[in-house]
Amino acid sequence: MKKIIVKKILDLLDKKGFVRKPIGEDPKIKLYEEMNEVFLPKNEGIISVIFSKDRAMQLDGFLASYFENVKNYSEIIVLYYVSTDQHKESYDDLKEIYANFPVKFIAETDFRENLIEALENSVEDRVIFYVDDMLFSQKMDYKWLIEVNPLQDIVSLSRGKDLNYSTVLAKKLDIPSFKKFTTNLFRFQWNEIKEFSDWTYPIGVSGYMFSRPEILAMMKVTYFKAPNSLEHNLQQFLPYFINRGGICLEYVATPCVHTNLTQTEGYNNVLGHYSLEELLILWNDNKRIDYKEFIGLKVSDAEVKKYNFTER
Repeated sequence: MKKIIVKKILDLLDKKGFVRKPIGEDPKIKLYEEMNEVFLPKNEGIISVIFSKDRAMQLDGFLASYFENVKNYSEIIVLYYVSTDQHKESYDDLKEIYANFPVKFIAETDFRENLIEALENSVEDRVIFYVDDMLFSQKMDYKWLIEVNPLQDIVSLSRGKDLNYSTVLAKKLDIPSFKKFTTNLFRFQWNEIKEFSDWTYPIGVSGYMFSRPEILAMMKVTYFKAPNSLEHNLQQFLPYFINRGGICLEYVATPCVHTNLTQTEGYNNVLGHYSLEELLILWNDNKRIDYKEFIGLKVSDAEVKKYNFTER
């Protein structure tokens, strides 16, 4: 399988005009060097992409917190899927609410094709992925991230010094050592902690920033059909990422709030207070999540906090 993947990526590099040279004993090393040349960001742009399924209420919470708490934010692409006409109407509501914001809604027809096409049509050379049960609990500036070379360091906004407990696994986490990267960012190593955990997971879709050309090339040689299989199947490229550094804010900026359960192929779901149907009813009653209550919360509190609602 690895040989097939390497061949596909090398074929892609050939199409881009790179001349293959003798690669010595380990083709992965030469491939990595060529990937650096091809995939190094050429501009300072960032495109944001969020995946959503039947959760207009939570998507609204994310978008509202994003535009309020992120300075110099980018356009955000919403790749969404709806299973019923009622859910479709709730996303139509969102299109009206955010008509004057840089939000592009793409109704999913084929997740893989839609995502690849969206990234191909983007000109920004950095991409940040989000999922719809996240929201911003810390203020930040996208300009901070321009100083990060994603071929050397992987930004994860879902990491921070306060991430010392796994709500999903119900266990304490060892955290890596941190060094100041810039005034607002900290650097760590994804390979420091030996036990598998959130701190040894450099490829994800929950608040991770990548080189758009690099991750796009990897997607083109990877099968996936939803966010879960996208994240899972990209792990085949772990050897190219595990030795990179990690970059985070002091505190987790985008916690996943475990509010409901949607078990189709792939959205973060383990704990909950509300069903999707209950949230849809509340949405249709003109309610929205009081996202402001999450500002400043540490991740362990934000992840399990029950939503309160306000009028839209």
